[in-house]
Amino acid sequence: MRSSTIKLLTVSLALGALVSAPLLVAAQDAPEGSPKLIVPERILDFGTVAQGEEILADFTLSNEGSAELQVKTVRPTCGCTVVEFPKTIAAGEKGLIKAKVDTGEFSGPISKSMLLMTDDPETPSMSLVIKAVVKPYVDVLPRPLVRINAIQGEKASQKLVLVADPSVGEELEITKVESSVPQLLASFHKLAKDKLMEDRGPYQYELELSLADDVEIGPMNAQVSVYTNHPKAKKVVIKVFGVVRALLHVTPNRIQFGAVEAKVKPGRNVIVVNNRPDGKVMLTEATVDDPAFDAEIITIEEGRRYQVTVTIDPEARPGTRDATLTIKTTDEQYPELKVPVGASIQ
Repeated sequence: MRSSTIKLLTVSLALGALVSAPLLVAAQDAPEGSPKLIVPERILDFGTVAQGEEILADFTLSNEGSAELQVKTVRPTCGCTVVEFPKTIAAGEKGLIKAKVDTGEFSGPISKSMLLMTDDPETPSMSLVIKAVVKPYVDVLPRPLVRINAIQGEKASQKLVLVADPSVGEELEITKVESSVPQLLASFHKLAKDKLMEDRGPYQYELELSLADDVEIGPMNAQVSVYTNHPKAKKVVIKVFGVVRALLHVTPNRIQFGAVEAKVKPGRNVIVVNNRPDGKVMLTEATVDDPAFDAEIITIEEGRRYQVTVTIDPEARPGTRDATLTIKTTDEQYPELKVPVGASIQ
């Protein structure tokens, strides 16, 4: 009987040693202390804010661990800017992430997030969110986004109406209008009583956007800022996108062969489009001022659209070439179109 008791005691001690061994190893491998991040409010809801108002948000970070917390980075999404954040937070201390959201380009409910990354072993990353409902107290109708597509020399304009929210009871007066592009012109006037939109109050303005005669050819990306006396809409932003096409449009505007072998007779194309609404334009000749190149006109749609193909002569000598393609037309205003041509012939 005694012998059995001794054996059971020996087995129990052995099992106890096996169970406790990993715990001892784990205790020896664990760091002396680690940080612990606590964010009391991960979502800050600012309710209804006026469009154009800047939201300033402060997120409190607490380090409730026993080691210093390293804040690796704070990555904002589109529309949100991180002003500042602490690089480290000592154990038992707090820090602030200061962020802001410019609501000038938003309308309705918004949710802007940031990704916070730290060295907290339990929570290495988390999202912080700024929420609000952005209310435009001055509406731009039909919408604060304008697209203008025009042809060089063409008179192009669009009209908008700015209306103050009648429920607020504030007067509206436009004090000035600024365009980020000098060739995009803006004018405004207060609508007469017989021109007012129904049920939108008495404070309504018509804003006309037009292109100057010397507007540059190419894409347009502009912003029109309308300044008012409205306490909740000091600045109203209107985005303008579009393109001004040349009367005779050549694309691409440069031919670049790169490094090529002449013996394979490589070729490149340009397309010439006649955007004149009132007449046909013919291409009569296409030449390159370097004998290493040949040019050919191919009619796609007579008077409207052409392809000009430039090829390299198989017998052309090696070397770097910088030449000019000259396209002659029947257009009185643009009798010649010139396109740079480059190649490195092997």
